[in-house]
Amino acid sequence: MKKYATIGLGNFGFNLSKNLEKNGCEVLGIDTSREIVDKAKDFVSHVVIGDASNRDVLESLMLKDFDGAIVSLGQDMASSILISLYLIEIGVKKIIVRAISEDHGKILEKIGVHVVIFPEKDIAERIADQLSLVNAIDYLPLGQDYGIIEIKAPNSFIGKTLKELQITAKYESQIVGILNGEDMKMPPAADDIIYESSILTILGKLENIAKIKRLS
Repeated sequence: MKKYATIGLGNFGFNLSKNLEKNGCEVLGIDTSREIVDKAKDFVSHVVIGDASNRDVLESLMLKDFDGAIVSLGQDMASSILISLYLIEIGVKKIIVRAISEDHGKILEKIGVHVVIFPEKDIAERIADQLSLVNAIDYLPLGQDYGIIEIKAPNSFIGKTLKELQITAKYESQIVGILNGEDMKMPPAADDIIYESSILTILGKLENIAKIKRLS
């Protein structure tokens, strides 16, 4: 079982901790607010009231034995940077920090934080991309230019097999899944047929997937 520490149990930290628990991880939640800790104790394995900007507090929790630590402190950029520095010096294996600005993110990267995240920005970009993609049902970005997108099967695909469509050769993309009703085929076979109700999961460069989505 993986073990993570979440420092800061505001909306992001609390929901992240709950979902880590749902996925079978053990979580230690840390916050300065008794009220917030009391709220979290029914959903998180272990919760403590403590000031993580105090290095002695962090060292007492033996965080170097955890698989990672997540720092999410709202708008408190100074404490976020200080805590991140302490976690690095203590030797935590993986440090993930929520940044509130580009400059904050740059500083975190400079001091050696492993993963810097911008939840609000990332979610906004994903929703905007999803809303702007014609016929797209869901969208998962993979780097700057690539993604995995679910789309309704174009009319020109209906009744044809993947072998006949030659998606890889024509569009430099790959259909990695076909959903027909409740039946998901992943990965699909070359002789699988596309039906009118089929939902296709496509992996590739976004500009190439866009060409497929524009097909009638």
